[in-house]
Amino acid sequence: MTKIKIGIIGSGGMARHHLARFSAMETADLVAIASRNEQTGSHLATEHRTVFVSEWHRLIEREDIDGVVICTHNDSHGEIVLAALQADKHVFVEYPLASDVDEGEAALKLAEKRGRVLRVSHPEVVSNTHKALKQKIGELGDLLLTSFVRLTPGRGARPEILFNLPVSGTPAHFFIYHIYPIVDFFGGATSVKRSAAYEGLRENGQYDRFVNTLTVEFERSGIGQWTWAGGIAINAAEEHERYVLTEGTISDAGGEWHCTTPAGVTPLIIPDSPQPTLQELWLSEIRDAVNQPPCLEDAAVALEAVRISLASGE
Repeated sequence: MTKIKIGIIGSGGMARHHLARFSAMETADLVAIASRNEQTGSHLATEHRTVFVSEWHRLIEREDIDGVVICTHNDSHGEIVLAALQADKHVFVEYPLASDVDEGEAALKLAEKRGRVLRVSHPEVVSNTHKALKQKIGELGDLLLTSFVRLTPGRGARPEILFNLPVSGTPAHFFIYHIYPIVDFFGGATSVKRSAAYEGLRENGQYDRFVNTLTVEFERSGIGQWTWAGGIAINAAEEHERYVLTEGTISDAGGEWHCTTPAGVTPLIIPDSPQPTLQELWLSEIRDAVNQPPCLEDAAVALEAVRISLASGE
């Protein structure tokens, strides 16, 4: 089987994660790594016995690369995605797809025009839990309300990004991975209302604590609410999620999902069926793209999630 030649842009934790996955796959051939951090980038390239490139533009211009994996900071995703697609490369990008709606829309149009695979790293497409939730939601009528609450003490594991508006954008954009699955369940929004408060906000965009809320009205039916608070005084992180539908309610409880209907409360059964990794899925889509146009449904959902998250900053 012909190997698919890939290039990695970025040299941080996510780049290492993807490299570990791709290195274990016989169908992938790592050609080059690009990073603005020459020290970490060259070290990573040496580890994986490949070429280091100091500028990502040079990597995507290489004719010996089929696909590009983008693992850079959020604010650079859209620019690199567009450049890679212009160079006729298939793209796998960490979420968010872009930090600008126009860039995201242009990326989808360009991927369709060029027949390139554009996959965003949202894992729900290969998640048994997400698939079970989607099936159960489809059995319980129309949406009334979906709510998500996350409360985080202290500064968390990635304060340099989350607590820096110029890098992460609003907290809603940083936590876009909690918006994506809801959009996949219930579709796009007709309106978005937001409220945000930052404590210790400084001129450079860094801050100490935040509360960020979004309320959306979905095109199909129902209301969605997200609340994030970080850097707050709380003993331990808390996270709650609910889907209230006309025929029942699905809720999480200690990491387990339960469904409540007039007949009683039952646990949500999650099948233990094997699923491909996102990296395996991307490579298989690239192979299939030779004979058929790539499916861009995932990217379209990712774009709608971007649209909602960025509306929180308007």
